[in-house]
Amino acid sequence: MKREIGPPPEFTPERRCRGRGPRSAKRAAGFTLVEVVVAMVLVGTIMLLMYSGLAFALRSWDAGDANGRRTAERRLGENFLRRELSELFPMRWKDATQVKLAFEGGASRLRFVSSRPAGLQMGGLSLVGIEVEENREKRSRDLVMMRAMPDDAATDFGPLEKGERHLVLAGVDRAEFSYFGSENEFAEPKWHQTWDFGGRVPELVRLRVRTTDGTALPEMVVRIALGEEAGCLENSFQRLCRPRRPT
Repeated sequence: MKREIGPPPEFTPERRCRGRGPRSAKRAAGFTLVEVVVAMVLVGTIMLLMYSGLAFALRSWDAGDANGRRTAERRLGENFLRRELSELFPMRWKDATQVKLAFEGGASRLRFVSSRPAGLQMGGLSLVGIEVEENREKRSRDLVMMRAMPDDAATDFGPLEKGERHLVLAGVDRAEFSYFGSENEFAEPKWHQTWDFGGRVPELVRLRVRTTDGTALPEMVVRIALGEEAGCLENSFQRLCRPRRPT
C-alpha cells in the first residue's frame, strides 16, 4: 500500500495563514482615521505658525521702511528750512513814511525775503512764506513754503498769495515760531512769540512742530546771519539809509 507524501503539517496553507499573526494584518491595513486627523492638525498648526511669523515679519519691514522714509523726509525738510532762513536778507520796503524791514514774524507763520531766487532761471531776491495749510485733496495739514518774485514797488508780502507752494513737511498739526532778539540796541535780547519790531530782525528763529499723530519733532533753532545793516546803503554826507538790493 502506497503512502501519499504531502507537505509537512507546518507548511499547510491554513498553518501558513495562521502563522502571519495580528501584526502583519495591522501593517497591511495602513493608518487609522485618528492618526490621519492628528497628522492633519499638526500640519495645519505648523503652517499657521509659519504664516503668522511671516506676516509679522512683513508688517515689521513695512513699518520700518515707512518710518525711515518719514525720518528722511523730515531731515530734508529741516535742512531746507535751515538753508532758507540762513539766506534771509533784511530788505527794506519802499515806504517813504517809515523804515520797515521785509520781515513778518508771527506765532504760526513766518514771512521774509531770501537772497535765493524764486526759480532756477531767475535772479535777485524772492519773497518766502512758511506756514501750515489745509490740504483738501489729501485731507491733511502740511507745512508749506511759498515763494514769489518781489515787486520793486511792493510794500508788503501780497505777491505771496499767488506764489508757488512747496511741501516741506506732511502731516503737521501745528507749527510754532518764536524769535530771539531785542527791540533796540539798549534792551536785553529775549524770546518773543511774535516779532513786532519792524526796524530790526531777530538774532535767532525757533520752530517747534507737532505732527497729526501727536509726535513733537525736535525743535529747530536757526541763527540769522545778516543784520539790518546788510540791507542799507548809507550816504557818507547825510548818514541816510537807502535800501540795498543785491544784484
